[in-house]
Amino acid sequence: MVALYHMFPYTGDDWAWGSKIGIDRLNNWFENYNGRYVGNLIVLAMTRSNLLKAVIMSFCLTGIVALCEYIFKRKWVFYVSCVALVLIPKLIFRQAVVWTAGYANYVTSMFFTLLFIAYVYPIFQETMPRRKVWHCLPLFVLAVINALIVEHLTIYNVVLACGVLVYTICVHRKVVASHVAYLIGSVAGAAYMFSNSAYHTIANNQDQYRQMAEGGVISRAFDNYVNEIAKHLCLNNCWMNLAIVIVCAMIYKKIYSDVNKNRSVLVAKICLVVMAGFTTWSLLSSFGICTFAKQNRLLYFEAAFVAAYMIALIIYCILIGSQKKCLWKVLFWNAGIVCVAAPLLVVNPIGERCFFATYILFLMLLLELLILLDGEEKESRIFTKTFCKTCAVVSIFGLGFYLNIFSSIYQVDKDRLARIERQVEAGKTSVEIRHLPYESYLWTATPEWEPWIERYKLFYGLPEDLEIKAVWEYSKKK
Repeated sequence: MVALYHMFPYTGDDWAWGSKIGIDRLNNWFENYNGRYVGNLIVLAMTRSNLLKAVIMSFCLTGIVALCEYIFKRKWVFYVSCVALVLIPKLIFRQAVVWTAGYANYVTSMFFTLLFIAYVYPIFQETMPRRKVWHCLPLFVLAVINALIVEHLTIYNVVLACGVLVYTICVHRKVVASHVAYLIGSVAGAAYMFSNSAYHTIANNQDQYRQMAEGGVISRAFDNYVNEIAKHLCLNNCWMNLAIVIVCAMIYKKIYSDVNKNRSVLVAKICLVVMAGFTTWSLLSSFGICTFAKQNRLLYFEAAFVAAYMIALIIYCILIGSQKKCLWKVLFWNAGIVCVAAPLLVVNPIGERCFFATYILFLMLLLELLILLDGEEKESRIFTKTFCKTCAVVSIFGLGFYLNIFSSIYQVDKDRLARIERQVEAGKTSVEIRHLPYESYLWTATPEWEPWIERYKLFYGLPEDLEIKAVWEYSKKK
């Protein structure tokens, strides 16, 4: 995996962070830029060493898979999680995983958040494990780190900490000191993040790039939901949707096959029909129609369909959670998805990278549903060695696919830089830079206009007055 991450090229904002622009931001302590202090420090480090970048990427993604297995205490969870990451939507993959600046904020924040979730997940057991007082310090530090990476996860961690505290008080009749420490750290970190003057500028719509609720909160929320959130939250997750609806159908057969027809059975059937219909639609939409070609009426219909799907999924989870006495577990993941996505309604612009966290939370919900299907038996009748081997084969071939794609990208990226450097040494003042292959897997991979041209030259130490023209193929004269 380290070899694959080593092949990911630096693109877009990586060129700024890895040049003197990033150092200038650091020297100014990111004043009026953003409050992602920890995320900014991570990207500064990752853009200065490709090996360090590969190690950090490998550690965090592998850590997410390991935490999934640790939370659910099933060996097959590891294999399912690997397949889910291989099948992650390409738009999320290119911005949150491949793009270094995106990874430093959106993947690392989810990894650190899952650390806390792994710590508190035992609250859903009948008897909570005892927690040591010394846990307060590392939990406080973790909370502060979590709060200083990316805004919507900052808000989620505050809500998560509050929810955990309330749940333990109401259900277990106790207050856990380490949970309180995490809440204090989350609030303190959030206060420090949003004290950055950048958010005052954004709130007043004085920032050229970022705005908040310009034209009214309701209007902005509607536009964001229709144009971005519906698409990246659910619609593009076609394989995740398919897995969830199949598991839900199997759970329905297991729970309701011998139950007399009543209102809950009817509601469950309706929910399954909506979920199956949406899954079919998402498959056709993902593979059949380019997003940019969709007319408004289709966007509005799909946005409404996504809302119906989410409502049906939550209602179905409530029904089966009540039947299997795990209501709070399934609601925990559903509430997390909604809570992470909610802040995105009122800010602009938002990108695919913002939905890496919701994708992982959908994965956690899927795993929770699979636990319901698997039951409490020590030897699973469904998730056998054959199942795990099949998942391993899918993951290996998926890894091989990405190695093939990014080895080509890596080679062309090296060759085009070497070509530019040779021409600069020869005294050329104008050069051509070739587009990379498979650029749909990359974010701003080729500097075609400012400020990317300037940042590319700064990152690679090229002359300031060098003219760069992006081409798909080099001209014969060159």
